[in-house]
Amino acid sequence: MGIEGLGDLDIYDDDSAKNEDGAEESQKTVKVRDPEEVEAEYVFDKTYTCPVCDKSFKSKTLKSNKAKLISTDMDLRPVHQNIDTVKYDVVACPCCGYAVLNRYFAPLTSMQVKKIKEAISKNYKIKEEKKSKIYSYEEAIERSKLALLSSVIKVGKDSEKAYVCLKTAWLFRGKAEHLPESEVEEIKRCEKEEEAFLSKAYDGMVAARRKELFPICGMDELTFDYLLATLAHRLGHLDVSARLVGEIMAKPTANRRIKEKTGILKEVLKKDIQAKKQNE
Repeated sequence: MGIEGLGDLDIYDDDSAKNEDGAEESQKTVKVRDPEEVEAEYVFDKTYTCPVCDKSFKSKTLKSNKAKLISTDMDLRPVHQNIDTVKYDVVACPCCGYAVLNRYFAPLTSMQVKKIKEAISKNYKIKEEKKSKIYSYEEAIERSKLALLSSVIKVGKDSEKAYVCLKTAWLFRGKAEHLPESEVEEIKRCEKEEEAFLSKAYDGMVAARRKELFPICGMDELTFDYLLATLAHRLGHLDVSARLVGEIMAKPTANRRIKEKTGILKEVLKKDIQAKKQNE
């Protein structure tokens, strides 16, 4: 090709020819990233104005389309890579204690503001702002419970209260999944709390199904009924779950995604119903 001195050129670099010292040195430069630092890349501090006390504050919020969805649990809990996005679903004012799911962050009526101030703000102790770049599960659960309290005090819709309960249950599930196996008692406590909040979520969603118009919690009728069927199954209401599954599968308007999920639930239900009959 008109270039001299390249007769012995090795096209493919042979790693085995490298000395051991070089290999060890390259291994030393590989750093394991801190999970907190990785998670922090998915959130930012967004400024809000509290509808109760009118003060501005910052709340950690997810960056749009940053987190990669890996899967969803049967009850539609999203599982993302490197981050539990459910930890960032609540906006909480550190000045007066008002908290709400970001889906429902909106102006309040004068009566709702009055109720929040009298029942929450008067008893709320302002906490020092932590310098952590992320929310821990303990912080996220506390914020979620505060959102539930705020929803109850302002007399929010049954669907809103139920959705907060569902998100809180998901947080306890996430916390249990991230605990070391040696933390047996704490894992059991988280599982018990999850079950309790799932039960409250189910009760609220049943009430919302009777009284509210769709979409409910951002879900259409079939998605909402699938969620109800899943919660009913989880809580042992197998007859209710089976009825809802049958209704969903019979609907010609049900999309493929919902029918696939409902089909999986149907198979699980069959086994559980058979096992129940055998034990009776």
